[in-house]
Amino acid sequence: MNTKRIEFFLLLLILGSIWGFFEMLALPVFLLCAIGVLILTLGRRIIDIPGTSILIGLIVCAYKTYSANFFICQWAGVMALAGSFDFFTSIVFKENWFKKFNPSVVGVVTNLTAAIVFLIIVNYIFIEPYWPEGGIQRALDYFLTRGLPAAALSGLISVPLGVFLAEKYMSIEFPLSKKLVPGFYLAATVALWIVASIN
Repeated sequence: MNTKRIEFFLLLLILGSIWGFFEMLALPVFLLCAIGVLILTLGRRIIDIPGTSILIGLIVCAYKTYSANFFICQWAGVMALAGSFDFFTSIVFKENWFKKFNPSVVGVVTNLTAAIVFLIIVNYIFIEPYWPEGGIQRALDYFLTRGLPAAALSGLISVPLGVFLAEKYMSIEFPLSKKLVPGFYLAATVALWIVASIN
């Protein structure tokens, strides 16, 4: 594995850890989704390779197991979001996903799709009793009060901001040797995981 690949992996690791850190906070679901999409956008814009978003999602899932309030359905939510984002940036919009108005569209459709996929998973595949017991009303409430606000916030802010920040990051000339950058990623990741273990 060459230095560039190691740097890319460590960047994905720290992005997943940052998203995982926010997932451990008592934040509204729609805000967590918007933060997740922001992180996914940063990762995919910097490392524009299909599947990287799913890798970030898997890192978040591993990180979330440290949470005292962990539920298996949280994995479904994270992977539904990561998978939907990867689908739209890899297949539907491809190399044009970050251009013109596409970032806003990607933010909206990612969350709407993820909300539907999540509800299907927890109601029919990896069944969580909480969801089927609430019936269609609970599913509709989730879609309207979490999915739609997350879609609006991601479309208006998360993805456009993520593209902007990623492009600023890629234009930075590091004052120190670039060989120190992977070390910084690793140190930051270790710090986040220590915080998770303490929490």
